[in-house]
Amino acid sequence: MRVLFVVMPFASIRPNLGVSLLKAHLARIDVHARVQYLSMRFAERVGEAVYHAVAETVSSESLAGDWVFRACLSGAHERSDDAYLTEFVQDHSLSENPHVSRRSLELCRSVAEQFLADCLESIEWQSYDVVGFTSTFSQHVASLALAKRVKARFPTIPIVFGGANCEDAMGLQTHRSFHFIDFVCSGEADRSFPELVLALRDRRSVEEIAGVISRRDGTSRFSSLSPHMENHLDTLPTPDYDDFFEQLKDCELTQPNGGDLPMESSRGCWWGKKHHCTFCGLNGASMEFRSKSGSRVIEEMEELAKRYEQLHFGLVDNIFPMKYFADLLPALKRRQVKLSLFYETKANLTKLQLRSMSEAGIVAIQPGIESLSTGILRLMRKGITGLQNIQLLKWCREFGIVPHWNLLYGFPGEEASDYAAMADIMDSLHHLHPPHSIDRIRLDRFSPNFYDAKNLGIVNIKPMRNYSLVYDLPGEAVAEIAYFFNFEYADGRDPHTYTGAARDAVARWRANRANRGLNCVDHGDYLVIWDFRPGAMRMVTVLRSRDRAVYLYCDQHRSLQQILALPEVADRASSVVSVLSEWIGDRIMVSLDGQYLALAVHVERAAVPGTSDGTEVLVAQ
Repeated sequence: MRVLFVVMPFASIRPNLGVSLLKAHLARIDVHARVQYLSMRFAERVGEAVYHAVAETVSSESLAGDWVFRACLSGAHERSDDAYLTEFVQDHSLSENPHVSRRSLELCRSVAEQFLADCLESIEWQSYDVVGFTSTFSQHVASLALAKRVKARFPTIPIVFGGANCEDAMGLQTHRSFHFIDFVCSGEADRSFPELVLALRDRRSVEEIAGVISRRDGTSRFSSLSPHMENHLDTLPTPDYDDFFEQLKDCELTQPNGGDLPMESSRGCWWGKKHHCTFCGLNGASMEFRSKSGSRVIEEMEELAKRYEQLHFGLVDNIFPMKYFADLLPALKRRQVKLSLFYETKANLTKLQLRSMSEAGIVAIQPGIESLSTGILRLMRKGITGLQNIQLLKWCREFGIVPHWNLLYGFPGEEASDYAAMADIMDSLHHLHPPHSIDRIRLDRFSPNFYDAKNLGIVNIKPMRNYSLVYDLPGEAVAEIAYFFNFEYADGRDPHTYTGAARDAVARWRANRANRGLNCVDHGDYLVIWDFRPGAMRMVTVLRSRDRAVYLYCDQHRSLQQILALPEVADRASSVVSVLSEWIGDRIMVSLDGQYLALAVHVERAAVPGTSDGTEVLVAQ
């Protein structure tokens, strides 16, 4: 048996973990597989800058990548195309990327048909027994368009679809709407796809394979849309990325983001299993949390690092497994290997935990901050406070970890006053990593906002309009294929009307993100705070004795009761409250929900920008 996996535009120019893992699974049962990265070929045609603009910036809810191949799938529709392009230009008129433009989309579309024709002619499709298309986000229409051509030319080759766009109802509707697809694998395919391949080899029925949708008498059939999942992740093989690196050598493309190798150490979400965040549509039907042992993760990293001469890994986990603080991170620290790791985490990490992450080689995290308001975070079911999020940003700066995060607004039941308060707080945080953007929440399939909309205050749910401009299908079919949805609020609110101050504050923060910071250096007898932020009340503040003790104690958020219990504060409560208010006025401290947090980032003396030996001189004065 020979299997071909196809990776279509607009996938990122990086190894595809899903099909590379399936390739390794198939090798265990003596089935030869190859991964063809046609995404690379398309990127060469349109240029890397244009390709990345479409792939990374706009190809999710805008469906830009799908629109590029729309005419190749269902023919030209001039009115729909004009409507799509008009809306696209309006939606992205403020983009800082010059390649996020109508011209880029029209360039991509102009070469799409010839690209598909060349793919059809240049690949020996007839030498494969199964052809599988992986589809996530804006790969769907490109995959459908090529699959349709392959099936027309080679009708006996089984065509299989899988990936995030094919989970549950989306996969079923894709199978029902496009009859050139023979099979769809819904959800995790570690077990179902190899079983499907073996059943095809042995000419056995596939209808009882959980997670596989097949066709009989023109009807889509399945025993279950939920596959049997792999619960013991240590048994998974190491992904085989050979095809990616071989094809990368033969083209003139570069890998963005330092060429991180994708890896997974866990699946599902341990927090979501207990408290599913209202806006999160990740995991679909596979929320159950499972993780590899620390020793297995290290073994896989070392194998991949040696095989591909890579020391940069992007972990695709939805959440960091907490057990790794006890085994994986200490083991990585002991090895002293200069790894570069990226992880998604919760934001309620302790300072010691962040230090452990940094020492183990984690240089970037995606902490899921989403808001700096405790009230709004409660509506999200995040299980964290606004001050904890600010605290995390501060400690990330101290340990050199880059936090990737966004601010979200538009949660049913939120208070407009929370955004005015957030705007004021953000003006004190210009020394910390700003959010990449501030956006209204998106309604995703599988999220509580989708399946429990009525109870959460969401009404009139419909697929985002771009779906009807991309798919030539009846409305009910589009609704089943869609992952992103438009909606209205039961109370009729328009969040845009009360979030202006917060949006302006984010713009100011991002504009000032290159400032030299708010730092503090502890000399033992006294603490020196250096404030280089725009609009700073004073550049240098020197704290001694009691004030030094209080400020250092508030490196972690503290209540007033905790502060007043300090030995240094005994019998001087009123003056301490006055000092706290003064620090808040100087924006070197912030107070939220009755808690206080010092904002200055602890640094070594030599790390303070532009101080040289000036610390001693200024203190002496």
